[in-house]
Amino acid sequence: MIHINQIGYLPNETKVAILTEPSDVFELIYSDNHQVVFQGTPVAFSEAATDAASGDSVWLADFSELTTSGSYCIRTANEVSASFAIGEQIYKSLKNDLIKSYYYQRCGCALLPQHAGRFSHGCCHTALATLVGESHATLELSGGWHDAGDYGRYTTAAATALAHLLYAFELFPERFQEALNIPESGNGVPDLLNECRYELEWLLKMQLPDGSVFHKVSTWRHAAFVMPEEDTAPLYAYAVSSMAVGDFAAVCALAARIYAAYDTDFSMRLTAAAIQAYRFLQAHPDFIPFRNPEGSGTGEYGDRSDRDERFWAAAELFRLTGEQCYWEDFVQLYAEDFSKTHLGYASTGGFGTLSLLTHPNFRFVSDCSLSTHMTTEQQNIAAALFRSWCDEADNYVTFARESGYQVAMTSKDFHWGSNMTVMNRGITLIVAYLLTKNPCYRTAACNQLHYLLGRNATGYSYVTGHGTKYIRHPHMRTIFADGIDEPIPGFVSGGPNARPCDPAAPLIPADTPPMKSFADVYEAYSLNEVTIYWNSPAVFVAAFFDSAEA
Repeated sequence: MIHINQIGYLPNETKVAILTEPSDVFELIYSDNHQVVFQGTPVAFSEAATDAASGDSVWLADFSELTTSGSYCIRTANEVSASFAIGEQIYKSLKNDLIKSYYYQRCGCALLPQHAGRFSHGCCHTALATLVGESHATLELSGGWHDAGDYGRYTTAAATALAHLLYAFELFPERFQEALNIPESGNGVPDLLNECRYELEWLLKMQLPDGSVFHKVSTWRHAAFVMPEEDTAPLYAYAVSSMAVGDFAAVCALAARIYAAYDTDFSMRLTAAAIQAYRFLQAHPDFIPFRNPEGSGTGEYGDRSDRDERFWAAAELFRLTGEQCYWEDFVQLYAEDFSKTHLGYASTGGFGTLSLLTHPNFRFVSDCSLSTHMTTEQQNIAAALFRSWCDEADNYVTFARESGYQVAMTSKDFHWGSNMTVMNRGITLIVAYLLTKNPCYRTAACNQLHYLLGRNATGYSYVTGHGTKYIRHPHMRTIFADGIDEPIPGFVSGGPNARPCDPAAPLIPADTPPMKSFADVYEAYSLNEVTIYWNSPAVFVAAFFDSAEA
């Protein structure tokens, strides 16, 4: 089989197809007339040619020398691949659909035909929510994005998705200038920020007067596979958690500095909310966990510690305000033992590091020289975090080099939501490239996008609507229930999981290699669900590569 990025490759990028059968030669041909434009010799991935995560024998067909834009196929003695493109900005449509997926997840409003086309539907989830355990207390918590294949809305997941999106905008804002045909388009604000504001406005409703923040709002149990407006079960506001408060403080502070250029009043609201949440954390230094009440079955998003969330919050508020009290907390938390590089909902320390490494006083230069505006302590911590970030990126480069499919994953990394891990590692590599200009990081990051878009052992593009063999049956209620054969474009599947645990798990034989442990069926929530924080790192990576000059 010939595995390719089913969208294509940038002209001056490293371009490799993966072959799983030996061939003396491979040819690149024009897809319309089959004229040969390039010939090469496949090279065995390793001495044994066997890739551990997939169990495949793998040969690499490198056609990086071909830089001419066009539509091509790869041909071997026994097979011709599907067509793919070489060209500039070939990921623009992908990037825009990944972003617009958030519009299709909007809660509390109707999706109108002029914006949603055939995927339009009625208004949903506008009833008042009852505070769990206090039936007399009702709250107006409408809005925001449905989190995943279900219709719940979760603070920690929201903050994680927003962080990926807002940092993408801050680092390369020129990639987010296209109008996406959402209700706010044309208002003078980039549509990515318009969409993020829809989530942020809901998030602000989740804060209580004392600064604390509800962990989630959802029904008591997941809805049946019905359209969102048909899910009329009672809504509940669930208890406060310190993870939710920390994430809320951090992402509101991050958003405040970005929206300041577009809406001063909104930025000030975000600032006030972030400070208020942080004060709650200061007044409540002990961990406040979250567990679902007995009998409740919607997403839990639990955690065992809030130190990384507090670290992120201190970093963002220090960057926003410059106040010493936040720096002192950041230093104290920096000394604790948790990941300072991970970028997931349960491990947010990497966002705190990202806040410092992208601070205007920390320059993107290869020798990691630091501005004299930083104190010696700040310089030392920034330099140490820089080294940790690059060490992590180096690990991912090594993983990719040891993978037949050039993905920065080991066999044990194929867990629930593995595609989030692939894309988060893409972010780490991109930031390492921005910090150092070392091209090996850029190449490795691009390889993660190639994996997502079909250059993997299943042959699927894991993004609905993009590629020649893309997932069509994700675990998502709206896509299942809308009666339309074609899925809404732009949703990222969770991807292979070596330990599936859903009704579709029997479809996966027990001896299936980790990278092949996947099924494109809607029942497979541990393989094929979608979430807002799996899409968001893909937005970051696709946006970065939405230019041949990235």
